[in-house]
Amino acid sequence: MAQEWIVMNCPTCGAKMAPSLLEPERYQCQYCGNEYLLKNLIGKPESTVGKIRPRVAAPESVKIERLPDRVRMIHRWFSLKYIPLAFFALAWDVFLVFWYGMAFTTGAPWIAICFPVAHVAVGVGLTYSVLTGFFNRTVVELTRDELAVWFEPLPWLGEKTLPVSEIRQLYCKKKVTENSKGSSVSYALHAVLQDGRDVKLLDNFDSPEIAQFLEQQLETWLKIPDRPVAGEFRG
Repeated sequence: MAQEWIVMNCPTCGAKMAPSLLEPERYQCQYCGNEYLLKNLIGKPESTVGKIRPRVAAPESVKIERLPDRVRMIHRWFSLKYIPLAFFALAWDVFLVFWYGMAFTTGAPWIAICFPVAHVAVGVGLTYSVLTGFFNRTVVELTRDELAVWFEPLPWLGEKTLPVSEIRQLYCKKKVTENSKGSSVSYALHAVLQDGRDVKLLDNFDSPEIAQFLEQQLETWLKIPDRPVAGEFRG
């Protein structure tokens, strides 16, 4: 049976291709990550030849840093949605300052001071969220032994560290949240571990491109063949 390798050098960037250790029929570019299949010349339609999955272009909000012993992807949080939120948070905080200024200077009863406490908590949370949206960034760092995720400069929940040897697959997941105003959609990056556990690495992306780009880059660097996962968003 005649067989032919489609390419030995990536047609996109010209870098060397290397076979997958787990699936020898797959070849992957060691630089940009494009994947190719071994073509069987007898009985195989042309539709089965070529790239397995299109590569996602690097989003403008993501920057890659390559260091001698590690590689980092840095995603800045800022987007235009934080601008109206900033005005809303400012108006909310100004109202509270005015309220308490009036309450303390006019000798208002204690109920006027205690009643807005819940509003103060909302204002603090909203203001902090806006500040992180303007200034924070996510750092995804891969070394020979660990995959680490953290946020800077302001603290945020969800920092994680996973041993590289435990990661079996990465995938993008779509989440639909219902609320009184309708529904909202967000996307997350998940990891499937060798023992079958599912770990959410990052979430709350407005579009799937960032999560899918991070997924494909990590799979390329870790030499993990891309396989479908139940519940994965591949659109």
